[in-house]
Amino acid sequence: MAQSLLEELGWEKYIGQETGPYTGEPVLARDIRRYALAIDDLNPIYFDEEAARKGKYGGLTAPLNYISWAVGVPGSEKGAGELGEDGLSSFVGVPNIPDVWTLGWVRGGEELEFLQPVHVNDQVTVKGKIVDMSEKEGKSGKLVFVTSEFTYTNQKGAVLARHRITMIASPRKEVNQ
Repeated sequence: MAQSLLEELGWEKYIGQETGPYTGEPVLARDIRRYALAIDDLNPIYFDEEAARKGKYGGLTAPLNYISWAVGVPGSEKGAGELGEDGLSSFVGVPNIPDVWTLGWVRGGEELEFLQPVHVNDQVTVKGKIVDMSEKEGKSGKLVFVTSEFTYTNQKGAVLARHRITMIASPRKEVNQ
């Protein structure tokens, strides 16, 4: 009987493994504005300090999905010579374990729960954990499903968000030249 890809890679031992904590730089009003403009969300609580003070949160806050930008992807800031063939050096949800980039990865799905907003000057910390790995046979071969959970907190320890993400990996196909 053929060995499973997970057994071959020896990855099962990483289930339950925690990553982090990783803490981002203090959040700047400029970064919130740029992010809001990039996603075309012109809510004044992202731009106008007076409007934000009068609002629900009492000050400038970031759009919900900004949470992952507040930390960044740990280890992703690399020189061009250090990037993989796909231009990545890391990716949220792809575990930092041996031989991880020998496979090709796609996002399989995710759930985000936002609990509190990110404010100017917050320092956001993320901790993650691999919660499940499984393998299935797909039309094109073996597929590995890796599910991770991430918790984002601010400098006061308040939980800002929870993020559950499933990534799907498969062996890279050789390209005939």
